Amino acid sequence: MRTFNEIVGEIFKISQDKIRDDMSSRDIPEWDSMNYLLFISELEKNFGLSFTMQEVITAEVLGDLRKVVEERGKKS
Repeated sequence: MRTFNEIVGEIFKISQDKIRDDMSSRDIPEWDSMNYLLFISELEKNFGLSFTMQEVITAEVLGDLRKVVEERGKKS
């Protein structure tokens, strides 16, 4: 199983040592609508969970999504 940061790095082309929970689409040039949906899909497959539409729409920073993963008992 990959870590949350490994998935972020792969999808958004970011070095893992530069990833911060407060990063948003304004900080990540590769964060467009298509890559965001790919990111959500990879998180769901990797961690065996499903995000609600509300969670997908309201997430503003990486930490919002990491929090959902961890709240569902998955180690990110």
